Amino acid sequence: MFKLLLSVAILFLTSACSNQPKPAALKPTIKSIAIIPATNPSSYTLENVSALQFLIPLAATANYFDSKQKAKTFNEKLLARQLFLGQSFTDAIADSLRSHGYQVQILEEVSRPVDDIDNVNYANLATNADAVLHVKLTEVGLFSPRSSTNYLPRVNAHGTLFIKGENDYLYDQDIYYGVDASKGKAWAIASDKKFAFPTFEVIVANMDEVRNAFETGVHEISKRMSEQINDLIK
Repeated sequence: MFKLLLSVAILFLTSACSNQPKPAALKPTIKSIAIIPATNPSSYTLENVSALQFLIPLAATANYFDSKQKAKTFNEKLLARQLFLGQSFTDAIADSLRSHGYQVQILEEVSRPVDDIDNVNYANLATNADAVLHVKLTEVGLFSPRSSTNYLPRVNAHGTLFIKGENDYLYDQDIYYGVDASKGKAWAIASDKKFAFPTFEVIVANMDEVRNAFETGVHEISKRMSEQINDLIK
């Protein structure tokens, strides 16, 4: 009888202990961050999704070829202007992180495969920083959705923060500026209303303003991303 009571008591205590919350994992102390810089877009997107093409098949075909030619012209004009958006994005997020009190190093000499420049071997990075932030521009361009008659900016970026040698990411987030942004989402930033271009002809005549839209996008994303990182690890 005594053994039975003892077994019941041990079972009760074991069950009670197992229901206790486990101690939360300690946040790593991060005072320095090394940044793998963003590369410049190899091309820019230009797309017009006309509602008419969904009603008339021939319109869809005509729109496809028209958009393709316009995208080619759009890229030629932008590439001739030598936008350094990757550098602008990297410098902006470095400055923003420094404003939050972090020591920031930009890793200029990062080995990248020619056919996949954002596929970086993290194990080979030469840095003693507490954490590494890999920033990327995933898409930059103008898009006219079915819901709008205007071409609107599309600047999409991604950031991944991790401690070298560990498998878990501290931060892994897409942030969208412009047409892909959904109202009220932490990862979304609405573009300035002045960056709305009614026609392709207006775009071509205002390439400096298009450039301004993209540069504004990367700076707004850099501020949002650095704020999210700071809130996460402070």
